[in-house]
Amino acid sequence: MLISYIALAVGTIAALCSSVLVGRLAGFSVTALWSAATAYFIMAPTYSLRVSNSRDLTALALYGAVGLVIARTTPRAKQEVRNEPEIRKTVPPPAGLVDLMIVLADLTSPSSELGERLRQRQIEIEASLLRSFRCSYVDAVRILSHIFAAVLAEPQLRRISFHAGRRPGVELLFVCAHWVWPPPLQETITIGQCDSDSSRAEFPGWPSYLTATWFDNRYGRTYQVSFGALNALSTRGNE
Repeated sequence: MLISYIALAVGTIAALCSSVLVGRLAGFSVTALWSAATAYFIMAPTYSLRVSNSRDLTALALYGAVGLVIARTTPRAKQEVRNEPEIRKTVPPPAGLVDLMIVLADLTSPSSELGERLRQRQIEIEASLLRSFRCSYVDAVRILSHIFAAVLAEPQLRRISFHAGRRPGVELLFVCAHWVWPPPLQETITIGQCDSDSSRAEFPGWPSYLTATWFDNRYGRTYQVSFGALNALSTRGNE
């Protein structure tokens, strides 16, 4: 009798392990096979599936009930997922083209502080040749805000003009702060200059693909902002 109980206790552990490691179906199978094996080899009469002892019948019924409960309540075993498609890391798209005319209009709108300062000082803005640049809207706002802060510090400022240019791999923005307007006739006026012949302009928080220089031409100060097109793409893609 004691051997039968020990065998059923071991069978309970076997059913539990099968359910956890393999699955519920394995737990059901172990419970059924273990019950039959215990009745056939251990319980009287041996080598028969008939059980003559009522206690043995009760133990088998209790073991079967416990095995069913264990198999039904044990969580499903996690199965290895095969042939799962490879999930590639997504790379953020590079910054798109931003229309600086729109950014300029937002910054100098009648309701803005900058627009009010320009009106009070009667400073004209000319941006007929301005085009889109490859940068984010936030960076465009930062660039123009810093440039405006620099040129508005000039007490003799009369007019601000924006122009666009390009050389291989680089897009250029020229911001001219005119001290004299209109410019004198029949005089040579420098409107662009090599970076090596200009002074470096330092603006905090600018992305690495942006650089700025400035130079004076006796009638105003010109800021030259260089957008490294290729650098802009790689910088944005790695953020």
